[in-house]
Amino acid sequence: MNIALLTASGTGNRMGQDIPKQFMTIDNVPVIIYTLKAFQEHPEIDAISVVCLQGWEVVLQAYANQFNITKAEVDLRGGDSNQHSILRRSAGTEVRGLSGRRHHPGA
Repeated sequence: MNIALLTASGTGNRMGQDIPKQFMTIDNVPVIIYTLKAFQEHPEIDAISVVCLQGWEVVLQAYANQFNITKAEVDLRGGDSNQHSILRRSAGTEVRGLSGRRHHPGA
């Protein structure tokens, strides 16, 4: 089973906006949806594991539902850094016995 690991746990402080950059929109579509769609449509990706910023899980799940992203699993909340988020989630996939992983930053 190939799982894409998408880290979307950054706050986007440098953007100077009220919302994290992965939830900002381009042409009325949240940035994170462009990445989710690419993995959704990829024939070799079986699931998308999303490490989400705490407090934004419901928003992310609503967007996934709205844009028919069926492979996404909103998982752990993010760590203190992108690397920490990747480590936390990677350990989880090994525990579940899943093999291939692909990592992509959410925004």
